[in-house]
Amino acid sequence: MSTSTLVAPASFGRNLARTLVLTLIFMVLFSFSEISILLKDKVYSPKADDIALYAIIALLAAVSYRYFLTRLLLAITFFIQVSEAAYYTFYGQFYGPSEVWLALVETKDIASGIGDSLGVLGIYIAILIVAIIFSLAFARRLAPQWKKWLAIPSLLIIVVMFAGQFYKAVDGQMYKFNPDLRHSLLRNGLSAVSFSAIRLIPEAISGENQTLAHYEPYKVTPIPGSQAGKYSIILAIGESLNPHHVSALGYQRDTTPALNALMKQYQGSANLIISNAVSTRVAIPMLVNNLREPDNYYAYKSKATNLFANAKKQGYQTAFISAQGLEGLSNWIGIHNIDLWEDTQIRPAPEVGADRVLTPSVDQAKLDWNKPFLMVLNSRAPHIPYERNLPPGFAKFSTPQAANDVEQKKNEYDDAVRYYDQELASAIRTTMAKSKLPVLVFITSDHGERVGDGGLFGHSIVAMPIAQVPFIYFSNDANYRIGDITPNLPRNHYQLATLINKMLGFSVENPNQKDDSYFITGGDIRGLSGRVTYHLDTLPAQ
Repeated sequence: MSTSTLVAPASFGRNLARTLVLTLIFMVLFSFSEISILLKDKVYSPKADDIALYAIIALLAAVSYRYFLTRLLLAITFFIQVSEAAYYTFYGQFYGPSEVWLALVETKDIASGIGDSLGVLGIYIAILIVAIIFSLAFARRLAPQWKKWLAIPSLLIIVVMFAGQFYKAVDGQMYKFNPDLRHSLLRNGLSAVSFSAIRLIPEAISGENQTLAHYEPYKVTPIPGSQAGKYSIILAIGESLNPHHVSALGYQRDTTPALNALMKQYQGSANLIISNAVSTRVAIPMLVNNLREPDNYYAYKSKATNLFANAKKQGYQTAFISAQGLEGLSNWIGIHNIDLWEDTQIRPAPEVGADRVLTPSVDQAKLDWNKPFLMVLNSRAPHIPYERNLPPGFAKFSTPQAANDVEQKKNEYDDAVRYYDQELASAIRTTMAKSKLPVLVFITSDHGERVGDGGLFGHSIVAMPIAQVPFIYFSNDANYRIGDITPNLPRNHYQLATLINKMLGFSVENPNQKDDSYFITGGDIRGLSGRVTYHLDTLPAQ
């Protein structure tokens, strides 16, 4: 079909020119906030397809601009994008679903805080006003008049894009909607608004999460005469490690021969401790933030007890190397205080035997090995399905096939622990060989695992057995044996993080703790997924 049969030649040329001009203007307006944050944050690196989304929206909006719904959605898009940039400028991080919900709970306090910072946020307010006025009104003078067969489908695509984002939130897991520094301002903002609108706000209206817990801030005090800076620290966080299947803690099968050898070489210590949570998405953020209370939202934001933040205060280099994908967790973990961040979104790992990336990542890490560092090594094995974590020819306990499925899976789990042991020990030895300073090694797991108990496997059930994890410590300097750094072995993740903070030169006191009670929670970063309270004096003697 020729162009002349669709629109008159003059009209076609005019509409095309106006579409291109409008698209360009929309892109320029989108660019201001993105460029501002790119200049502020060296870690922020949105993916190319996220940036391409701006161009797609700008073009579709230009084509269908004659319709009010297009103008309204465009204005909303600008509001979400610019507000995300303003929030980062004010708070130092991007907002997620919890922050959107919180804005409705504590509107007065947030408005007051922003009101006091209008000078800092003035540029974003100006960008937002210009973008919205242009979107809703002024651009109408430039709007092309494409035929309905072209304009309406363009509008429908925009509507479907918006609706699809909200639809994904219906059954989606919250961590997938948390902010990520590899996503654009718009994508982060849409994720946050959609999940909050579909899930969190209705829950609040129904009474499920109307209140936000308030806690006294932790007291963090520099320790006089601290040795911090004279050694480096490794915190190895395993995945789904059942301490009763770790030979370093007495399991009859030799599942951790390499760690056993390191413990023997460096006179290490080991015991069973309790994790904060039964989900990776909560356990790791709580551990590195040294939190006791699972719903202590403000402690996350303050970063007062965050291991990476405190390490940076003492001049430590910081690194987080993971064999997993940790989308949506970087802000909670504290990425702005991490010099080197690697997970499978940055450095893809093989589908089988993901832990093999740990040693090469350490070997290639751009750290000054003459200076102190805090390094987290996060493993993948042994996460279910266990056999997927075993490279070809590695199986020992699971070959030949067992007579029943439960025994076979237990054998596969033990092999996965063996693989974890091999790769983690290799990464630790590589790190020790490179470091010119003594290295203190703390090993634990994010949470435990049910391994055939009652024929069941997996985790994420808020219960004591699944929160049990191993703890191993050793150092290649005899001056830093466990008895030299603490009179008592840690009993849980909170005490472990408190000990690491101590070795970083900071004493942590929690005014909210009135007794020896601690908590185990589930997979909601807000602490709304249930909790089990336990007391240290009820735990079995070590």
